[in-house]
Amino acid sequence: MEEDGGGDSQETTFSGTPNAAPAEAPAGAFDQPAVMIGPKSSLPKVMGILMMLYGAVMGLLSVLGLLVVGATVSDYEDSGIDVNSTFMYADALVDVAFLFVVAYAGYQVFNYQKSGVKLALYAIGVDLVMGLIGALFMADMMAEIAGDSAFGSTMGGIGAFMSVFCAAICGLIVALPLLASGDSMED
Repeated sequence: MEEDGGGDSQETTFSGTPNAAPAEAPAGAFDQPAVMIGPKSSLPKVMGILMMLYGAVMGLLSVLGLLVVGATVSDYEDSGIDVNSTFMYADALVDVAFLFVVAYAGYQVFNYQKSGVKLALYAIGVDLVMGLIGALFMADMMAEIAGDSAFGSTMGGIGAFMSVFCAAICGLIVALPLLASGDSMED
């Protein structure tokens, strides 16, 4: 006779409910809502590309404008118009910097970063300040050309209004990715 190694065969049985919640847990304590994550909005990508194109193309053109400021100042002075050449150089430099900052901010917006929108809004604010200062200088220049201070004041007021209006429109356009799809952008 062969022996099977001794001992009686043993059976294992389990009783109860598997994966049951502990008795002291309230009903529904372990339920979790379904999380629906939709695709990211494409608006930041589109606006980022447009900002980069605008900043790069206009930035390169403003570099060319910076190169001809001296000739512009001398043309004004040759025709008898007194201009503030220091401001004209400063304005041209700020325009170059402003446009390249907008291009960099567009890159950040393209990558869904909120800081790109903020950076572009700051740049628009700096350009607005320079535009308002320029409106004051242009008002003096227009008054000198026309020989009438009322005409110069009117032209300065129109220039200041247009600076504010254009900055507001640019600010709204730049803020569109944040306004329309702020939840898809990262900090």
